[in-house]
Amino acid sequence: MTWPDFIVIVLCILIGIAEAQRGFVVAFLDMLGVLLTVEIAPAVYLNLTASGTLSPCTAYLICIGVGTAITATATTLLKRQTQFDIGSFDSSLGGLFGIVVALILSHAMYGAVVLAYGMGSYVYARSAFAGQIYELRAVHGFLGFMGKIGTTEIAK
Repeated sequence: MTWPDFIVIVLCILIGIAEAQRGFVVAFLDMLGVLLTVEIAPAVYLNLTASGTLSPCTAYLICIGVGTAITATATTLLKRQTQFDIGSFDSSLGGLFGIVVALILSHAMYGAVVLAYGMGSYVYARSAFAGQIYELRAVHGFLGFMGKIGTTEIAK
């Protein structure tokens, strides 16, 4: 395990607890905002590096930080103005979606590690979670399995 792996564990615990206190609706909106931020950041950070003053890793982290701050501010203001509660599962679903938010942010962190050190670096290559969080190996394996259903001899 390398230092990004420990950050993933801490992020999952802290954001999961925070979102459990905030509730499901806010956690869901946070997840959407952070997901949108992580999807937009690769296109935006290249514009920041065009001048040559920022490294790609720094520009990428700035984009992620600004997007996450905007999302957190918007959901905090929304939470203060309205009261959302879906019942007895509000906290548990909020915590679950908080862990998803932490995993999305961890994906962005591993992207920054790749930009800074490369995929062949010790930090990335020896990471316990990088293959699952950044490369999404389990997701790709599951989708590959689902694509083969109906085409094997067992299924016929």
